[in-house]
Amino acid sequence: MMATKESVRSLSQMDKATIVHVRLVFLRIGEIDTLNEKYQAHVSIESRWSILFEKFSYNLSSDDQQRLNNGKSISLEKYSQSYWHPQLYIENGLGDLKEQIKYSAKLNKENHTIDICEHRDIKGFFWEKLELQHFPSDIQDLSISLTSMFFIDKVILIADPNHFSGINREAFVDQQEWSLYEHVDTKQRYINEFLFQTNDDDDDDDDQDNDNQQITNNTENRKRSILTVTCHAARHFEYFFWNGYCLILLITILSFCTFGIPLQNLVNRLQVTCTLILTSITFRWTVNRSLPTISYLTSLDKYGLLCIFNLVFHSIWHSTISVIAWEHTTNYSVAKNSWIMYLDRGAFCVFLGLFIILHIGMIIWFYCVPFKHRKQMKQKDDRYRILIHEKMKDKKNQSINKRENKQFVITNLVET
Repeated sequence: MMATKESVRSLSQMDKATIVHVRLVFLRIGEIDTLNEKYQAHVSIESRWSILFEKFSYNLSSDDQQRLNNGKSISLEKYSQSYWHPQLYIENGLGDLKEQIKYSAKLNKENHTIDICEHRDIKGFFWEKLELQHFPSDIQDLSISLTSMFFIDKVILIADPNHFSGINREAFVDQQEWSLYEHVDTKQRYINEFLFQTNDDDDDDDDQDNDNQQITNNTENRKRSILTVTCHAARHFEYFFWNGYCLILLITILSFCTFGIPLQNLVNRLQVTCTLILTSITFRWTVNRSLPTISYLTSLDKYGLLCIFNLVFHSIWHSTISVIAWEHTTNYSVAKNSWIMYLDRGAFCVFLGLFIILHIGMIIWFYCVPFKHRKQMKQKDDRYRILIHEKMKDKKNQSINKRENKQFVITNLVET
């Protein structure tokens, strides 16, 4: 019952809040720093909200009022010093962001209100948690989270339904390493506000405790509105396939060549296999220097570890066949068609078959998971282009209809 009352109260507060429509455009994407999980960007943010005409027009000059009545927008200087604004800020910004803020106003003749637009031009670095499970064929989300200093009873941020967010894919620094998708996603969420209190006195009375508990409960019920705008970048995986997967594959294939060494020289087999193991480990550490310290394995890590285990199993087998040859032969003199030689050839066929099955499964996984994700992103690009085209077509039809209505009114006035 209490939960129902609190939810009804929160809904009533949200009904009284100012709705701020947000549009964000990525003007330029700079360097994507995978190691430090950040990226550089230049973005433009347009935030729109409505106010009553009577509360705003009395401070305007006659020229500005005339421009508003004609359907034109006017520039507002020092608006934030005299009027209310949503006090927006970037949640995932790093360091000092270079920011320029301007305000403009336009008359909405349908409901006789003033639409205020806040134009923000921001440059800087933004933090982003990179998901590297599919590295090097991964797709990263580059997002900017915008929130307000006010709670949801004052301000609610939503994506602008009339002005879509977008991205300029031409102005991109890391084009040789990444490719940007055309569509942009928006997500609205709410976060709880926490209250931190420190009590200097150990012996507080019951009334003070009750007041603190009531303040804490009220604060827990208050939330902030956050709007996250995300663009997507796909890594060019060709470099890592040739310099990662291909080199690991070649090193592992060399371990099968050790089966060509005669059984009389089993020590040489072990020496070559152990050398390949150390080479694989060193190469793996070299590749991981370009990645942040993460608590999970990437697809390249998994492939490298499986190949290292393959080398370890080869070493174990060479040690095992060495013991068998020592116990059943004299000075490792294995006959040409003896059962020990056939056993060694059978082990070679088993290891080679498992190695081939591993790569077939890996190729199937690549087509079913990472490449399928890329295909879905391209389909979203197609739907986004169709949506933009339909939106532009609707605006064009509206402008044509308005023009025809004006001509019809003028014609009637002339005839009368």
